[in-house]
Amino acid sequence: MRRIGYAFLASLALGLFACQQQAPSGTTSLSVQSASPQGRYLVVFRSETLPSNAQALVQGAGARVLKTLEPIGALTVVADRAAVSRLARNPQVLAVGPERYYSLPKTERILFQEETYGAPTAADNLYKYQWDIRRIGAPKAWGRVPLEVQARATVAVLDTGVMDNHPDLVGQIVDFQATNYCYETAGPNNTPSYPKYTLWIDFDDPNLDPNNPCTPAPGVLYEAHGTHVSGTVAAAFGGGRVVGVAPGLRIAAYKVFDRIHFTEGDEEYDDVGAFDGPIFAAIIDAAKKGYDVINMSLGGTLDTRNKDDVAAMVAWDRVMKYANRMGTVIVASAGNSAQNANGYVVHIPSDLPTVISVSATGTATPLWQYPFLTNETLNAVPGQDILAFYSNYGAAVDLSAPGGDCGLDENGQSWCYRPSDQRPPGWRYHLILSTIIVNENLPAYAWYGGTSMASPHVAAVAGLVKALHKDWTPGEVRAHLKATAEDIGSRQLFGHGLVDADRATQ
Repeated sequence: MRRIGYAFLASLALGLFACQQQAPSGTTSLSVQSASPQGRYLVVFRSETLPSNAQALVQGAGARVLKTLEPIGALTVVADRAAVSRLARNPQVLAVGPERYYSLPKTERILFQEETYGAPTAADNLYKYQWDIRRIGAPKAWGRVPLEVQARATVAVLDTGVMDNHPDLVGQIVDFQATNYCYETAGPNNTPSYPKYTLWIDFDDPNLDPNNPCTPAPGVLYEAHGTHVSGTVAAAFGGGRVVGVAPGLRIAAYKVFDRIHFTEGDEEYDDVGAFDGPIFAAIIDAAKKGYDVINMSLGGTLDTRNKDDVAAMVAWDRVMKYANRMGTVIVASAGNSAQNANGYVVHIPSDLPTVISVSATGTATPLWQYPFLTNETLNAVPGQDILAFYSNYGAAVDLSAPGGDCGLDENGQSWCYRPSDQRPPGWRYHLILSTIIVNENLPAYAWYGGTSMASPHVAAVAGLVKALHKDWTPGEVRAHLKATAEDIGSRQLFGHGLVDADRATQ
């Protein structure tokens, strides 16, 4: 079973995909403990920077260090239960807990035959379908902020990797990093951040070695999520067929996800997931390099009452505060569980106070009434914004942005609640169109939906603000985006409102 941006996808130059079935997602502690007495753990020290004897202390307890996270006083390690117990009793250690794993929301894919395979054409001829870009006022910002000014700011995309040879993204990426555990290079430029996965961590393997868990997978996997997110941020004018919110921004591509294989119940999964250590390492690296904005279209839940979640909670809080001190604005998706984010269970990282949490909107404008495909330019009418049916909400939400929905039927219910064969063909127009990868030689375009798609709209506008005001602190950027947002309704649903690129750049 495979997964994508939320429970639906439709694609151009590849075909059209529709939602069918979701697999489990969120935050879990998948551990090599099922295969051996050892597992992956997060060790958080009382000191907020790593003590000089930290590695020796861990090794002396019988554990092996995987990642060193010096600025936040933490390590990820492989250890057995006896070593974990020894570490937990050490007076220098604040907490030890399982290293958490954050998955992408998933779906089955069904290929329709209305479209054929082929290379993208020039002239941004799919821009007419990008109602989301117009709805947040990006075209007015383009007339105000020259491309060379936009290029002063860089958005770090922490995701599944980015197709750097996609026509819309060629020349847009200035850094290529991989902090995931199964490091590999790929693509025509042989970059570590390329979204190709030939190695996996096989949790079903009874001989899995926790010290060397990455083994060859039986086939190649290309994961398009990070490429889609990056296209929303900064797909270039005239490069391919779509445009981003801020086509002049620069992107730093970080591959923080690993490919994993496991069985849950009767279902077998070939999936991707991001562990705490690689995510923290990428945040620290991006902040040290002075990148203006980090986008994280990922996340999961932690329970503040669960002692096993303490280490992860403390480390997440520290790494977010570190990036904030370093001057980097953090933007994250609010989550796709249609849950109220008020309570003991928190969505990480979006619910943390130094993060801009983004809920997802759709539009009640009946774009679905247009024939598929249409030559009309599609626009979402102001005043017809709705909370996307999957979006989390609550007091932690700061802003909203288009994440896509399926449109509303004659009863005011989302078409997404019906099987795809009972929806009008134009329901796809309500999703977010952007760049994807099929393989190294086949860039493409797809409609996705999710708070993963909403977050990069806000990250891009934050990048525009930073390009104009390089001396502004993250707090000033957050306050400015909130003050300039368009009020579209409930504070619990939409935060301070819909992000507004036009007003934010005035």
